[in-house]
Amino acid sequence: MRLTGWILSVTLPLAACGGDDGDGGTPDASLPAWRRDLPPSSVMGTARGLEAARGIIHLHSPYSHDACDGDPRPGGTVDEDCLADLRAALCDTRQDYAALTDHDDSMAGESFEDLFVRRGGDTLVNGAGGTPIANRMMCPDGPGPLVTVGGENPIMPIMLDRHITGTVEERRALYNGNDAAAVAAMRDAGATIWIPHTEGRTTAELATLAPDGIEVYQLHANIDPDIRAEDLGLPASGAIQAVVEFADTNPGGPEPDLAILSFLLPNAPALARWDELLALGHKVAGSGGTDAHQNALPITLKDGERGDSYRRMLRWFSNVALVADRTDITQIEAALRGGRMFVVFEVMGTPVGFDARAVAASGITELGGEVAVSAGAILEVALPTIHELPAELPAPETAARIIRVTASGASVVASGAGPTLSAPLDTAGAYRVEVSIRPRHWGPYLRQLGPAHAEMEHPWIYTSPIYVVP
Repeated sequence: MRLTGWILSVTLPLAACGGDDGDGGTPDASLPAWRRDLPPSSVMGTARGLEAARGIIHLHSPYSHDACDGDPRPGGTVDEDCLADLRAALCDTRQDYAALTDHDDSMAGESFEDLFVRRGGDTLVNGAGGTPIANRMMCPDGPGPLVTVGGENPIMPIMLDRHITGTVEERRALYNGNDAAAVAAMRDAGATIWIPHTEGRTTAELATLAPDGIEVYQLHANIDPDIRAEDLGLPASGAIQAVVEFADTNPGGPEPDLAILSFLLPNAPALARWDELLALGHKVAGSGGTDAHQNALPITLKDGERGDSYRRMLRWFSNVALVADRTDITQIEAALRGGRMFVVFEVMGTPVGFDARAVAASGITELGGEVAVSAGAILEVALPTIHELPAELPAPETAARIIRVTASGASVVASGAGPTLSAPLDTAGAYRVEVSIRPRHWGPYLRQLGPAHAEMEHPWIYTSPIYVVP
C-alpha cells in the first residue's frame, strides 16, 4: 500500500496546525486511558475445548520491495528500525500468529529461513519433515507469535513449509502465477491458498483457483483512491478526506487509533464474491487483510507514532482461529484451512463470549464443519460483550444476523440484538454470521467527530460458514 503522495498532500497542513480544536483543545482527563495494545487472546474465552488464536493474515516485512517507505533494505541490508517496529507491533498487539505475505520481489530470491525475520531469542519451529515451518518470536514479556512465510501476488499462499521448487526465476514466475499450476506448486510447498484483494477478482477465476480462503475485508481497498473508485464504487478520495481530521495533533483532538472508523465500510464486492462462491458449492473461509507495509503515512500523529505504524494497523482487526492449542502452528493452519475462524475488528473492542455453532441431537458442529439437513440442527449464536469496557462510557449497540447462501443466492434468515440468536438449519447451503456495532463507547475519544462515527453501524465480526448438506 503506497499512498504517500495522496495522503501527505492533505494531512500535512492539518497536522502542522495548532490552536483550538473546536471543543476546548485539551484532553478530557476524566476518560480512562486509551489502550494502545490488545489484551491476551485468552480473554475471548474457551468453548468446547477450543480457544482463540489471534492472528494477522496479509502482512509485509522488509522482504517486500515496497515496505518501509519503499526502502526496506538500504544498501542490501534489512532496515532494522522498520523490522523492529514490526516485531514490537506483533508483541504489543499480542498476536498468536502472523502469516507474512511478502511480494516475490524480493521474497523469491531470499533464503527461506531468512524470511522468518528471526532475531535474538527467537526459536525456529520444525514441521513433520524436520525443517522450519515457523519462527517462535520472543517478546519482552516472553514467547510471542508464531511467524510463518508466505507471499502476496495474484494468489496469496500462506504458511509455506518451504520455497516453491526451482531457480529464483522459476520461483518468481510461480509466485506471480494466477492459475491452477501455480496453486498446485504452492500446495506442494505446504501452503494454504488464500486470495487477496477479492474486490478486484471475478467469481469465475476464483472458482478456477479453488482457494481455501479469500479476503472478505481489505484495508487497502477501503483507502486506495483507485480501488475505491474502480472496484468498490465509492468516491476515490473519500477515505483520505475522512481520515484527515484524525491527523489533528492538538491535545484535544480525536484518538488517532480510531481513524479507521472514518472509512470502515463493508467491502461489498468481496462479500458478494464470497457468497457467489458459496452458492456454487465451494467451501471457502473468509479473512480480513491488514496489508501493512509501514509505507504510506510517515507523519507523526499526536500519540507520537506515524499514521500507518505497524502497531496501529495490527491493532485494528484480527483473524481468530479456533484451536485446542494456540501455541501449535499446525493446529492454527488446519483451523484456517478448514474455516474454523472468524474476523473481528478489535478496534471496536475485544469480544468476550462470542460463539457460533450448529447444535443437533447428534452433537455440535463448529464453524467450517458440515451437518446434514436431516440432523435437525439449529445454528446458535451468542453475541459477545467487550472486554473490560469501562462502565462510565456510553454503551455500544450490537446486532447480529445469520445469512444463508444457497444456489439461489444469499438471504438473511435471522437477525436481532441478542444476547442470543438462532436459526434452524433446515435447508442445504452455507450459513455465516455477521455482527455489527455502533461504537458509542468510543464517542468521547472521538471528541468533536464523535456523533458522525460513534453512531454509525460498523462491522465487528464475520464468521466463516457452517455447511448444511442434503
